[in-house]
Amino acid sequence: MFYHQVFGLRCTSDIELPAFLASDTGADFEVKIVTQLPEFESAPTVTKPFSWYNEREFGYKVPDIATYFVRDGKEILICPVSEDWASILLFFYSNAIAALLFQRNLIPFHVSGVLQGDGVWLLSAPSRTGKSTTALKLQERGYPLFTDDTALVFMENGRCMAIPSYPMIRAWRATLENQEAYDKGAAFQIRAEVEKYGIHFHEQFQATAMPVKGIIYLQEQGSEISISSLKPSLGMQHLGNNVYRRQWVMGMNKQLMQFRLITSIAKKVPFWMASRPKGKKTFAEFSEAIDSQIFASYGK
Repeated sequence: MFYHQVFGLRCTSDIELPAFLASDTGADFEVKIVTQLPEFESAPTVTKPFSWYNEREFGYKVPDIATYFVRDGKEILICPVSEDWASILLFFYSNAIAALLFQRNLIPFHVSGVLQGDGVWLLSAPSRTGKSTTALKLQERGYPLFTDDTALVFMENGRCMAIPSYPMIRAWRATLENQEAYDKGAAFQIRAEVEKYGIHFHEQFQATAMPVKGIIYLQEQGSEISISSLKPSLGMQHLGNNVYRRQWVMGMNKQLMQFRLITSIAKKVPFWMASRPKGKKTFAEFSEAIDSQIFASYGK
């Protein structure tokens, strides 16, 4: 039995989960390897070729890899059909855990983040827009990495807070080659068919919740780098579009919860838009602009 921590939750697991933090106990949910998955207790509200789910139960199939079953935010069952454990864990990290969070009424967002003093700046954007590269460039400027790709964002005692996912960077080859924050030799290919690499940073990982200083949306647009503040209404729209696995929200009956959370966040944190030219290697200049035009205004 292995004990791990992720998103502030503790779990027991039949297998070691290398991307997660080690823990001395597991009380929130369990991960089991099985040879057969149970039937749903209630009919799915959504049925698609590779996923089927309702508010309490979630099924997900990756052909020739594994099928996953998540129930009540308390258990994840994995039924492998291959020995490709790198791929089995990849889909476990990215999909099964997200389903479990929704079942626990927790909303994951598609964000990277860096620390500044006693808070965190979240960088939000669709995949392949440059979240990870920008975060790594900001780390090179002295802002430690908080999370890569996902985080929980929630309200607590009137403050907007974030909890990081787990200490693994998932970087495309171009991102890996365009950073000096981590040893490239420590990177490993996440899946044989995909040019994406993992880098663990367990020793530097800040696992506790941190106040959110602001949310910066990244986009590739125009011919010059530009930074501008956003009105709360527009920030809310972008934030809703960057809920992680947002296509599941309606089928899992989380629409109202999501709306209330995003509305509350918009009342407490500033939103920014940071744009850079598409297809140009401007990440060093881009991170400098974010630092000087946003971070510097909020002190250390």
